[in-house]
Amino acid sequence: MSTIKKLTHVAGTFLIEAPASFLNGAGLGDGENRNVTLPKTFRDGRDRVPYVSAQSWRRWLRNTLIEETNWEPSVLRSLTVSAKGTTNKIGGEFNPIDFPEDDIFGYMRAASNKKRQSDIEDGESEEDEVEHSGRKVKTLIRASPFSSSILCSVRKSGWQGRDEGFVHLKEGTPLPYTTEFYCTHLEGVFSLNYMRLGVFWNIGDRVELDEAKVDDFLKCGKIEVIKEEGKSGKIYESTNAADKRKERTSALLNALAHLRGGAKQAAFGTDVSPKVLILAGVTCGNPMFNSLFVDDGNGPYLKVDTLKEIAKDYADRIVTPIFIGIRKGYLKNESDVLQLNGEVSGVTFKILTPIESAKEMATVLS
Repeated sequence: MSTIKKLTHVAGTFLIEAPASFLNGAGLGDGENRNVTLPKTFRDGRDRVPYVSAQSWRRWLRNTLIEETNWEPSVLRSLTVSAKGTTNKIGGEFNPIDFPEDDIFGYMRAASNKKRQSDIEDGESEEDEVEHSGRKVKTLIRASPFSSSILCSVRKSGWQGRDEGFVHLKEGTPLPYTTEFYCTHLEGVFSLNYMRLGVFWNIGDRVELDEAKVDDFLKCGKIEVIKEEGKSGKIYESTNAADKRKERTSALLNALAHLRGGAKQAAFGTDVSPKVLILAGVTCGNPMFNSLFVDDGNGPYLKVDTLKEIAKDYADRIVTPIFIGIRKGYLKNESDVLQLNGEVSGVTFKILTPIESAKEMATVLS
């Protein structure tokens, strides 16, 4: 008896064109390079490779998502300050029911511990569960259903550029400064745990939905209990979760296709919306569309044979077409990519534009 495969995750990859760009800074150089502003890089053997941190581009995505939807944002704010008056804890609304952003990207709020510092120094550890107003307050953690890699340069060498600038003064000599930038293409990989959207576990030490808000959510009909685990706790789900899951995922993919953001845009303006966007609905959490691009110095190529192999290996877990969105004239082997259109190893490929790819993926969500 055959069983219908159910979409549980959306897996994808994308490529950003970054010609003469500076999208994520690492600060100033060392020694004689103290007047040089550097981009973030890492070492890969002998190569120094530029990248954009996941934290950075996820913030671009969150901002784009809010701009595209006009959803009320879950704004980060200071929660507590140290004795010196500096911020030591931050957080947003911690409300994934009314703020879709919190549902998609998760959050963490550590339990507030009122122990005296002298007690801690005497060997008493801070606990995850503390007494507060007659009830236990646990650490509130929702792991992000949206997982992502860094944006990594596919060009390992030959990407470096230096911009020598000067601040000209009305009087006195100009003040020189230097910015190192890159000319490359940045690859990102992601996976969205689709079925985790709108579902919240308050079981044992795992608390995803603020217990102080649960009663109000239940009374207002915003959530319902879908499973009870005795004294251990309950699992909650948003009312009309299926519709909200589809709406929030569609909005997220649309924001990704229209992505904007990045550092130093005034001086190194870069369109960071993907020039290639590959998406598929799958029954597993593997971010399988990784390491699919290469640049031999002449431009980016999609590794077509590798993508075919992935489709073959995961054919029993891919439940939608593989949508390949490409900007015309961008990939150097575009003609090879276009030949994928159709069925390969039992998996359907559809060649579209990046924005169309996001729209088509949204239409097959259930």
